[in-house]
Amino acid sequence: MLKNPRPISRETHRYKRLLPIPSYTFAKEQALVSLVGAELAHAVHNFPIVFAPAGESFALMGMLSLQPQKNLFVGTDGRWLGTYVPAFFRQYPFAVGLPAEGGEPLLCADDDSGLISDTDGEALFDVSGDPSEGLRKMMEFVSEIERNRAVTIRAVNVLAKHKLIIPWEITLPLEKDKPPQQINGLFRVDEVALNALPDEIFIELRQAGAMPVVYAHLLSLNCIDVLIRLTAAHAQTASTAAKPGMLTGAVDPNGDLVFNF
Repeated sequence: MLKNPRPISRETHRYKRLLPIPSYTFAKEQALVSLVGAELAHAVHNFPIVFAPAGESFALMGMLSLQPQKNLFVGTDGRWLGTYVPAFFRQYPFAVGLPAEGGEPLLCADDDSGLISDTDGEALFDVSGDPSEGLRKMMEFVSEIERNRAVTIRAVNVLAKHKLIIPWEITLPLEKDKPPQQINGLFRVDEVALNALPDEIFIELRQAGAMPVVYAHLLSLNCIDVLIRLTAAHAQTASTAAKPGMLTGAVDPNGDLVFNF
């Protein structure tokens, strides 16, 4: 999502300023968002919490759409339409950059975000060249996210280790006389296999912190209905706003949707 991330430093950003996020249009094409365990209690009521392939394991993600490159939670005016904004979006335009070998993780900012200014907004560094209060709070926020991400990754890896994550076969009914639509590329926990686990493996999952992830994930799957309603609302908005004879842009309703990573 960051187009031009640069490490924050006194040398490069001492006189830079940060503007507040005016809207969430920067996330309008993000159909999936990375999640950490600490935010699942809030996310569970908003959107499905799913798994996506990540190397040899999986990543915990929030499902924000029924089609790729579309975020149903971003309104046409850029407002967030849900009751919870994922931490990944709240930290924008900041993110943790990959450190040099043996180095510490770096806080980076997207210089192409339009939020890093020479003249307006809150200063990133004070007159003494130290991080401002706002920058310190952001550094703490991002650091906390990354610490919790490490814990979340360990929990998900244990689920993958015991082959408890399987493809989620999503079938959506369409209009009458049209075949149902399939969504592929996402994964879920195998409840049957989970319930059949021997005690020692269940204890391993519990000790790894995997069970809260499992419970939140399973409870959230009903939020697929939220995505269906938001899809209909967006379609209605597009239909109302479209001029006669103009295409509003749509996915083939008879085709399958695949989330690729």
